[in-house]
Amino acid sequence: MSGYSIVDHQMIDKHIIFIRINPTDIALTLKEVFDSLSDLAWISAFDGHYLQTGYKTRAELSIAYIAANIIGPNDDAVTSESGEYVVSELARKTVVDYLKYLNIPLGDLIKEKEAVNHGFDFFSRNLNEVILFGEAKYNKRDNAYGTSFEQIIRFENEKRDHSDLIDIDRFCCENSKNNFSKGVKGFIAAFASKKTSTPKLIAGIKKNRHFIEASKFNEVICIAVNI
Repeated sequence: MSGYSIVDHQMIDKHIIFIRINPTDIALTLKEVFDSLSDLAWISAFDGHYLQTGYKTRAELSIAYIAANIIGPNDDAVTSESGEYVVSELARKTVVDYLKYLNIPLGDLIKEKEAVNHGFDFFSRNLNEVILFGEAKYNKRDNAYGTSFEQIIRFENEKRDHSDLIDIDRFCCENSKNNFSKGVKGFIAAFASKKTSTPKLIAGIKKNRHFIEASKFNEVICIAVNI
């Protein structure tokens, strides 16, 4: 993606990464997010025709809904509806392209839809074969790290990561799944950030009680998106 740049990358702790993203052109960013969501090349990685057909059907239904209701290919402004998708996809792409972690499609493209909130927004696996569960939050007025970490901890307590693993099972290697069964896992908090300076933003994150609770896991990635 060329519609954003990484403006900060530092370690909060030996297992906690902070990355800050700045969209350079909102119209281009929205178009690239829509194009990225619409790219179904990942389906060809599956051998079975029934798997390819099943994932294609799920993904196409989601893409059609997103295009009609959330992000269109010609949009030029972030809205309360599109903001969370922008944060999710920019964070996911950063983890894949910048950190070189495993490319797993956005959760909405691969999961069955449910009437209730169906779990984490996106996923990856780090270079140590640890599965990461990502949660994205957008707020047009405030930094949204608090709600992102709050939901991460709530979902972990509700074992939503366990139920989500069923949906991403075929994307993950056996070692990473064995690690998960032993409690070895990590989380990605992606959130809209405002004009707060990075030192002040990190200081606020470090004081957040849900961040402190999340920091006990094997890896935590904080991705601030300047929208």
